Amino acid sequence: MNIGFDFDGVFSDCGQLKSEWAKKLHGLNIPAEKFKKELIIETGTLTLSQYGYLQKQIYETREIGLTMSPVEGAFEISSRLQMEGHNLSIITSRGESASEIAREWMRLKKSYIPIVGIGGGISKAEACKGLDVYMDDDMGKLIEIGEIVPNKYLFSWGYNSHIKLPESIGKRVESWQHFYKEISALNK
Repeated sequence: MNIGFDFDGVFSDCGQLKSEWAKKLHGLNIPAEKFKKELIIETGTLTLSQYGYLQKQIYETREIGLTMSPVEGAFEISSRLQMEGHNLSIITSRGESASEIAREWMRLKKSYIPIVGIGGGISKAEACKGLDVYMDDDMGKLIEIGEIVPNKYLFSWGYNSHIKLPESIGKRVESWQHFYKEISALNK
């Protein structure tokens, strides 16, 4: 199968990094599990420009970006999927400079999954053509790709657990291990 993934929130766990830098830049204590753009802006915790600046620091500053933590199970399960013959790719909303930092981080983790950086504000639909499966932590991205990908999964976090996922959009997975079970069931 051709399987695609988002990067941030699926491979990298930037929540803790965002929390750390919100404290350094703005003196704010924001729990990692609540660090989602819509939640932060909606509550007035940060302005859109403050959030954008924080995100730019994390995603586009090499020294900071390379300190990202991996999502538990991401490398073990993705390696297993590759060994089983699946074609994997990462499709991210990161721009080119931030995607290059993501590529370097992946190489440091001994993972060589191709990364396509489409840039912010651009639909992932075109880049997802030909995929059998796609996993993202942002339901909006899953909605955008619509029927282009037949099997879509929302990776659960504290910041998206309140969202009711319509059946037409796909399924929710709680972990990489859960995702692997779903892929194994699709293969049968």
